[in-house]
Amino acid sequence: MAKNVVIREVTYSAVPSVAIPQQGGGTAQFYDTSDATLSGADLLPTSTAYGPSGKVAGSMTTKAAQTYTPGTSDQTIAASQYLSGVQTIKGDANLQSANIVAGKSIFGVAGSAQIPVISQDSTTKILSIS
Repeated sequence: MAKNVVIREVTYSAVPSVAIPQQGGGTAQFYDTSDATLSGADLLPTSTAYGPSGKVAGSMTTKAAQTYTPGTSDQTIAASQYLSGVQTIKGDANLQSANIVAGKSIFGVAGSAQIPVISQDSTTKILSIS
């Protein structure tokens, strides 16, 4: 949101920034930050910025490299954090249809393995799971 600036009784409308020459050379640039929505959680801990209330120090949560091994419950990476390292979700070459009992699935892989059962008369039969 730009501001009106008055210089020597002349009004300049909707000015987004002002550059003022410095004595030793160069210019100092001033920006209107009244519409800024920045908070510390938006910045890394090593960063700073300026908002409508002045200087803002970073406080965003960071997550270093981590490896996730699938298990019986869901694992989540929380929102609103900076992933500062590689996040690895483990795989397993044994996650194949032939290694999962027919009628069941693991991580979306449907099983096709049949379970052999030896009956009382010593003959081998296939057990069907339903």
